[in-house]
Parts: sequence; C-alpha cells; structure tokens
Amino acid sequence: MFLSIVILTYQRQDSIKALLEDLQAHVRDPEVEVIVVDNGSTDGTAEMLARDYPAIQLVALQENTGVGGRNEGLRRVRGEVAITLDDDMLGLRDEDLQFIRRKFGNDADLAGLCFKVVWPDSDRVRDWVHRRPTEYCDSSFPTYEITEGAVAYRVDMLRQVGFYRQDFFISHEGVELAYRLLKAGGKIEYDGGVALEHHHASGGRTSWRRYYFDTRNMFWVAMLHHPAGSAARYLFVGMGSLLVYSVRDFHLLAYLRGVWDGWRGAWRLRGERQTWSDEVGRYLAEVDSWRPNFFVMAYKRLTEKNFSME
Repeated sequence: MFLSIVILTYQRQDSIKALLEDLQAHVRDPEVEVIVVDNGSTDGTAEMLARDYPAIQLVALQENTGVGGRNEGLRRVRGEVAITLDDDMLGLRDEDLQFIRRKFGNDADLAGLCFKVVWPDSDRVRDWVHRRPTEYCDSSFPTYEITEGAVAYRVDMLRQVGFYRQDFFISHEGVELAYRLLKAGGKIEYDGGVALEHHHASGGRTSWRRYYFDTRNMFWVAMLHHPAGSAARYLFVGMGSLLVYSVRDFHLLAYLRGVWDGWRGAWRLRGERQTWSDEVGRYLAEVDSWRPNFFVMAYKRLTEKNFSME
C-alpha cells in the first residue's frame, strides 16, 4: 500500500524544517511520498524548501487559502492512503506507517483514522476531542471528529465526497468532511496506536481567528448537515460556549462578526443542505454517548491555564 504524507505550512520555516528533518531521520519506507504545501508564506519558506529539500514535492501557493492548501496537496497524492500533518507535528515513524497500512488494509470501509496527539516530550494528551483521555487515549473507537493535522484518509473516499470545503477556510472543516464521509458509508476511527507530538508553533496564527471562524462555521455545519432539532441544540450549546470564551478572552467583536457572517452564509448554503440519515444519526448518538459531561468540559476549558482556542 503506497502512502502519501501531505504537510501544510504557513510562515513557519523552523517548524517545517524540524518536521522534514524528523521524517528524514525516522521514515525510511520506500513506498512513501512527501508533499509539502506552502500556503502563501511571505517569509521565504517556499524558496527554502525548494533549495534545501529537493526530494519532496513542493506546492507553492501564491496566497493563504486556509484548508484549501490541504486540498491542493491531497489532489496530487499517488498513494492509496494520505496522511495529513500540520507543520508543528513530530514523531511519525516507520512502524506507524505499517500500523496505518494494517488498519486500512483490514477494513475496506475505513475512511479516516485520527491519531493520538500529545504534548512535546510527554505522553500527556494535548488535543483531545473524544472520550475521557485518561481511560481511552490508547484505545481504538469510532468517532466523527477529525484532527486535521494528524489524520490518515483513504484517498478514493476523499475523492468521492470532494475533499474539504474551501469556503470554511479554517475551523470545523474536519467535522463537516466527517459527516460527508459517514453519509457515503465510510467509517472514522480514533486509534492511539499512532502518537504524534504537537509543538503548537505560534507563527501564522492570529489571536482572534478561532473566535470568528469557530462561530461562523458552526452555523454552516448546522445548515449543511443537522436536522432541525439537532441544529438547534448544536447552535445553542456551541454559541453559548463560544460567547463565554470570547468574553473571557476579550474577543467578543470577533464572535459577533462570526454570528453575523455565519447567519448570512447559512442562508447562502441552504440549497446544499442534506441532513444525515437515521442510520448515521444513530451512529452519531452512540459516539456522543461516550463524551464527557458538558459541564465537566466547560469547567475544564474555563479553568485550565493551558487551554487554548487554537
């Protein structure tokens, strides 16, 4: 099974160099290609990559297209399975590639495989969106979350459903894609058998962006996929949580802009609305039944000093 590694980078020369050096040192598998998409960096990243890493396939975009950059890399893959990484992820090894091959080889319906993501030099889970990490971080279970910077996809299923929605730019693009993969009959799993370190580089980030894009794109996800009752609950909980976070972190204006643009954009998307089937709805309900209590998670996010909307 030929594999493709697709890396998205933007304004982070040090991070992308560290990742490529890590891959060169620890990935010797000949049945792997590496594609790096520079998402319109203005700091000389594309020139550095072309000069110092001639073995990679470089895609140099003229502007930052957000998640559209991932699509540009995914459209070029030759592998049956594509592994997408953020440029601040480290730790992929040859044994991980063999594990990924086995997972997709043993289940023809597996469309996406999310990896365990930990703090640097630690086994402590960093980016967690599934079951209770202390109990389940090393196990395998179905999910509908996608950790965009640490996930593997079956390429033919991606091509079938149409990759990421570029109009989302960033935020909730993973769960929106997950719904389409599930509707097409695919499965999505989390498996702690692959663990990557997230170094959370600050380059290219703006402080307000998640408060705006998280808010705006929740409206769009609700319009595109949720039945009416589910959409109401999803927006009530999501908008309420984001309001609290935006006030706490002094980004209320970004939140309000997200509400306005989300509402207007949702009406634009109503012609594309296709709610999930009863079968997919039962799958989603089963996944959600394992999630930690809302109040537990709200307390965690409001009190943890190292919690970040990034």
